[in-house]
Amino acid sequence: MPPSSSKATPLGSATPDFELSEPLTGKVWKLVDFEGHPALLVTFICNHGPFVVHLKKDIVKLANDYMPRGIAIAAISSNFVVTHPQDGPYFMAEDARMFEYTFPYLYEETQEVARAYGAVCTPELYLFKKNGNQP
Repeated sequence: MPPSSSKATPLGSATPDFELSEPLTGKVWKLVDFEGHPALLVTFICNHGPFVVHLKKDIVKLANDYMPRGIAIAAISSNFVVTHPQDGPYFMAEDARMFEYTFPYLYEETQEVARAYGAVCTPELYLFKKNGNQP
């Protein structure tokens, strides 16, 4: 894997907006859907990446520990499915089902949302407070 350098949004930045579909349910999720929570953890993951594969069970455990405390979690896959077909919507739904994701696993076809967050590899995690800013 070639080295990559994250370009994370600076602390205090506003949460970049999104409107993305969840392959498992077909629901379209928007940033506004998470407004009722004290914080939102946005995770950029995929199905095939070796670091994500290694951490999937831990991400689920994190979700199971913090979602009952009111923290919202949204996972986004922004991988290019032409080069990584295993990260496409059908396989995302299968992955969400197999690992029993309790959070939406959203498909982002254009990589615009990933660029807005500064995500360049997986996994990348971004935590935002209720006011829409990073702590």
